[in-house]
Amino acid sequence: MKNFDSEKEVHLKSLQETQRAILNILEDFTNDKKVLENTQRAILNILEDYSAEKKLAEDTQRAVINILEDYSIEKASIERMNIKLTNSYKEIEQFAYIASHDLQEPLKTLSNYVGLFLKKYKGSFDEDADHYLAIIGGATSRMQSLIRDLLDYSKIEKDKNIMTIDCNILLMDTLNDMAISITESEAKIYSEKLPVINGYLSGVKSLFQNLISNAIKFRKSGQNPIINITAQANDNEWLFEIKDNGIGIDKIYYKKLFIVFQRLHNKEEYAGTGIGLAQCKKIVELHGGRLWVESELEIGSTFYFTITKTMPL
Repeated sequence: MKNFDSEKEVHLKSLQETQRAILNILEDFTNDKKVLENTQRAILNILEDYSAEKKLAEDTQRAVINILEDYSIEKASIERMNIKLTNSYKEIEQFAYIASHDLQEPLKTLSNYVGLFLKKYKGSFDEDADHYLAIIGGATSRMQSLIRDLLDYSKIEKDKNIMTIDCNILLMDTLNDMAISITESEAKIYSEKLPVINGYLSGVKSLFQNLISNAIKFRKSGQNPIINITAQANDNEWLFEIKDNGIGIDKIYYKKLFIVFQRLHNKEEYAGTGIGLAQCKKIVELHGGRLWVESELEIGSTFYFTITKTMPL
């Protein structure tokens, strides 16, 4: 009887172990199934992400192709524009040649004959005739000055030779060239030690001459012009100042100053063509710099300009 009970216990125990094994297998299967489902979802997500990435890549590719097509169109347009600009530049050069020869010669002839007529016949006619001839002579002279200044403006960029310039020597040469107007106005011009720069010699000299000439021209009545010229080194540029004690400029005219043919005063008050400061601005920009003014009416003006230190020789 005991043996039977013992065998029964063994079978029962074996059956329980088998049951537990089956439950463990079923539990593992459930876990594996869950892992498989998670893996499946992950793969689906990856495939969805890949589809989105693929679509994004295709859209990006199409965008790049469109950009390249637009670039090709723009490039062709720019090339056509460059051809037009080159042709326009040649036309401007031709105009400059015409202005320097074909226009100046008849004006010179007209001016000479008006002068001769006035010298020989002044007073032979009535006062109106003398007045009319004087007007013709003045207009002819102004036209000659205008053409000459236009030529100078058009030739600014033709000086392609960058060289080392000692601004102290250049200033002395400029003042020697202006000796008559300096003497007549009894101007006092002071300068501190100026730097040695790299630049276009003719342009820098014209820049100094224009700014100093303006300081003398726009002086206060009954007061001798006093002009101070200084310079200082900044990080990548030289900063120049030309300060005067003249009539000054109203702030509302600051922007107008540097536009070609813009005049703040009528020709009866101050002679000139209105090109000088526009020419200065163009010269300064060729040297990688800026030109501006600070002024007070009846106190004076200070013109500032910068010239880059990195102009290559």
